[in-house]
Amino acid sequence: MADSGFTRFELDGSVDHRGGQQFVNGKGFAGDGYESVHRIEPHGFASHPVAGGIGLLTGVRGNRDSAYVVGGENPSLRPQGDFLTAGGTAIYDAAGNIVSIVSAKIRIVHSAEIRLTAPQIILEGEVHIGGEGGVPASMQGTIDSDGDVDISGFATKVFLT
Repeated sequence: MADSGFTRFELDGSVDHRGGQQFVNGKGFAGDGYESVHRIEPHGFASHPVAGGIGLLTGVRGNRDSAYVVGGENPSLRPQGDFLTAGGTAIYDAAGNIVSIVSAKIRIVHSAEIRLTAPQIILEGEVHIGGEGGVPASMQGTIDSDGDVDISGFATKVFLT
């Protein structure tokens, strides 16, 4: 059987970022150690793999000194269950935070804080406070606040004109 030139690569958790590239250490077949292996990621995506991540290692023309690794997912940290459906996309981290695009919905799960920073933020459509089926909030016009704002009472909709 011919050698494919590929082997399973287990990352040890050390990551070095140099010149817009990422280099990792780990072990390959039969525990062979590798250091400073160039880890390739798709354009527009950046991640910092953790120890125990599994990737695919290859050497250019079979040369160990010109090795590259792709991937690096740690199976024990992948979210379980049906968080993703066919055709969906998700980004997750080692702490269990998930941003997913499932069908026509975008979900952010487990985050302690969501911060949107932009010169202008536009929300279009109906906004529900308290989840799906919760209290709809509706506003038109300008809201200007200099300090704390406390709106309490029994109103379920606020219309500003």
